[in-house]
Amino acid sequence: MTHKQSAKRLARALYFVAEEKQDLDSVQNSLEQIKDLVKIVPEFRAFVQSKKIEKGQKIEILNNVFGDGIHPLVAEILCYLKGNEARDTLLNISTLFNRSYKANQNIVTIKGTLASQISDEDKSELKLSLEKILGKNTELSLDVDDSIIGGIRLRIENTVLDATIQNQLKNLHSKMIQS
Repeated sequence: MTHKQSAKRLARALYFVAEEKQDLDSVQNSLEQIKDLVKIVPEFRAFVQSKKIEKGQKIEILNNVFGDGIHPLVAEILCYLKGNEARDTLLNISTLFNRSYKANQNIVTIKGTLASQISDEDKSELKLSLEKILGKNTELSLDVDDSIIGGIRLRIENTVLDATIQNQLKNLHSKMIQS
């Protein structure tokens, strides 16, 4: 079985058990933290990949290091993973779990790009407006790119809405060339 198939099965099982225990939020948060650690900290990645550390030892080490900071279900998944594919399998599990979690919680991810920074109040207002329009909860992140001159570019899941001055100028330029 490939690590992608294994990740799919593990993510489904993890989601099912977390949902059954009504602990989706805690598992999702713990999984995100562990995923970030595996990406950033090479020593932790080596620990997860290790074939020499027994399951019981891994659980004990994880509990000593994280205490209540790691959900027991996520710790169990980490103990199951080993070898060179452990990192990729964990990242796939996290992605698949997160996808199911967001679908269940009616959450949509939105990445916005603006020409300049906006206040927290304006960001909250934009978030509320998007939630009202989309009828979903939003995870909104905003970046600044002064090359767009003004306006906003939104990426809602896989759809891009571009209302930037830069894009309007580009469209105007294209129309002028075609005439």
